[in-house]
Amino acid sequence: MDILIVIEDNNGKVHRMGLESITAAQTMAQDRGLSIAALVMGSNADELATQASNYDIGEVLSLKHDLLSSYSCDGYAEAVRQVVEQESPKYVFFGHTYQVRDYVPKISAKLMKPFLVDNVLMNSDGEETVFTKQMFNAKLYSDMIAMDEGPLLISFQSAAYSSDNAAEGSASVRDVTISLESSMIKTQSEDPFQEESGGVDLTSAEIIVSVGRG
Repeated sequence: MDILIVIEDNNGKVHRMGLESITAAQTMAQDRGLSIAALVMGSNADELATQASNYDIGEVLSLKHDLLSSYSCDGYAEAVRQVVEQESPKYVFFGHTYQVRDYVPKISAKLMKPFLVDNVLMNSDGEETVFTKQMFNAKLYSDMIAMDEGPLLISFQSAAYSSDNAAEGSASVRDVTISLESSMIKTQSEDPFQEESGGVDLTSAEIIVSVGRG
């Protein structure tokens, strides 16, 4: 495939930002005639694969391993690295979640490939794709073209693309395997970050309404 989408597990369901990444991948694929696949992993891989296969993404790669039953930075980074090296995609898409911020920089270091983070837009410029991100508290926009043949690691800001626009379809499911040992996992992760009770996690909110006087 040309584009690999890494889909995050949200308590047994495809994370909304995973669906947004599907929309982004479908947009690029339509513009440039590329193929798409998605990767699901962990203890809920079967359920996630079934859900992801209902979208127009070519195929779903399902990865199950005892050491991936719960999240760890080292385990997930090594797992995705091995899948990327096996499948050789040009682009690897992620939603810019807290989890992605934790482990994807490690993949970038392992592969010695660029990680273009928190993008809000992408446009085709001939054979190149221009990725746009916000800077200086969203006061400026920066256009980026990676001078590398790939794989390029790309994450998208929440709501940069709409999950409602992810085109449905019927994708095949293929099991993939990796070599992972407990000695490779040197970190222990805490429970996923949640905003304080009674608050709203603005990074995952679908709609944000702001009222001011200025």
